[in-house]
Amino acid sequence: MDTGFDKARLMKYQALAVKALGDPLKMRLVVLVAVTAIGAVGVYMPLSDQILQRRALVAAEKERYEVIREVELLRREIEGYKPRISAKSDTNEWVQYLLAGSREANVKLRDMESKEPQKVGPYRAVYLVVEVEGTYARLKAFMEWLEQSDRLLRVDNIRFEKRPDVVVMKLYVLGLVQKSA
Repeated sequence: MDTGFDKARLMKYQALAVKALGDPLKMRLVVLVAVTAIGAVGVYMPLSDQILQRRALVAAEKERYEVIREVELLRREIEGYKPRISAKSDTNEWVQYLLAGSREANVKLRDMESKEPQKVGPYRAVYLVVEVEGTYARLKAFMEWLEQSDRLLRVDNIRFEKRPDVVVMKLYVLGLVQKSA
């Protein structure tokens, strides 16, 4: 029965192995290399895929944690603004609010028109164009009333027009309302 091995060559390698392994220093070196090879092939290779999968899971969880942290931060910020946004507010309510402010500052309302509400995050912004007239001091009082308002609003644009006895001020005011309004 022929195994396909050359007996002379096989005997030569066997003699070489016995000669090499007969020296204790060489034997230690061969055992060390064999144990390292077995460790690499038997332990590291099967676990390397699992290590890569675990690293990917850890990275995904870190990203998820950052998103959760950001959402919580945004929720805390919204809580700070909630008292300044009326729950039942709408365009008509904002018109009444600005009319009350114009009466308080003693300015004459010339014109007020509303534009299409705009989406602003979880809210809507009522967009009003207000034109008032009065003396400079009264217009200043009206602007101060807007700035110190308990409502969350923004004056987007302001224009002044000087007339012989009065000053006309045109304001573009954005006021936040609840989305359900």
